[in-house]
Amino acid sequence: MPGSEARAAKRDLVRRGYDAISHRYRSDPGQSDASTSETTATYGAWINDLASRLDVGATVLDIGCGAGVPADRLMVDAGLTVTGVDISQAQIDRARHLVPEATFICSDIVDLALEPESYDAIVSLYTLIHIPTEDQRELLTRVFATLRPGGLFLAIVGHEAWTGVEDYLGAPMFWEHADTDTNIAWLHDDGFDVLWHRYVPEGDVGHTLVLAQRP
Repeated sequence: MPGSEARAAKRDLVRRGYDAISHRYRSDPGQSDASTSETTATYGAWINDLASRLDVGATVLDIGCGAGVPADRLMVDAGLTVTGVDISQAQIDRARHLVPEATFICSDIVDLALEPESYDAIVSLYTLIHIPTEDQRELLTRVFATLRPGGLFLAIVGHEAWTGVEDYLGAPMFWEHADTDTNIAWLHDDGFDVLWHRYVPEGDVGHTLVLAQRP
């Protein structure tokens, strides 16, 4: 199977996985059964930091929005104009119900056309780590181009390099990510200023949360 088709198959595994586990992964109030680190309070701190750097009404693209909670709900409540995109139709259907003030698109972000300089901020929480690293690398370049000058990028990326398929809440799920230093280097290479990054523990492992800005 050619490389692009193999990567598409991995992303489709993620789609089918979240279609199957949507309610198990995230309840309507926004709590996660997957990890104690993924709580509404934790997301609230991250979104508050982002919103404090943006004007009311600023446009935000959420890549991998899931069911829209808690992140999109929090951003809308903070006065931001939110568009969410997710590969899972089940997730998008729930998001449209749970956060009707936002706009939601069901699409594989790898295939979705993004208009240059069209958003003030882009958010991607626990999504890039489900995308093959070759696609991630290309997507980061597109994220930079999609942000307006001064735009912000808030994302969860890998802390250590890893790839694999494991059972996740009853469905097979694909993950792949580079380590923190590689992700930071990619962002710098694309032209981002990395404002900060921090470790987010999850059980015995964890991820890296990073805030970067297009100059």
